[in-house]
Amino acid sequence: MIRCNAMQSSRSTAYRALLTAAVVVVGAASCSTPQSEALRTQQVLEIGDAVNATKNEISELRGTLDSLRVVVAKQDTTIARLANVTGVVVLK
Repeated sequence: MIRCNAMQSSRSTAYRALLTAAVVVVGAASCSTPQSEALRTQQVLEIGDAVNATKNEISELRGTLDSLRVVVAKQDTTIARLANVTGVVVLK
């Protein structure tokens, strides 16, 4: 029984030490200077601008892709009509 209590107290002491260390690390990490906050804010704004630019590029690419699909569909129709008139078999 004495050994069990001794093991439990050493475990609880180890847990307390670990918890205390974690609290100290989190506390130290949460302290920041106004300069680092300003830098972080600037970086977040730049990331937002980059995301918006990417969204705009994706939108333009979708428009271009839709336009190309229309062109390809027209060409396929033209080829199919020419093949029909000339009697050529076209495999798809």
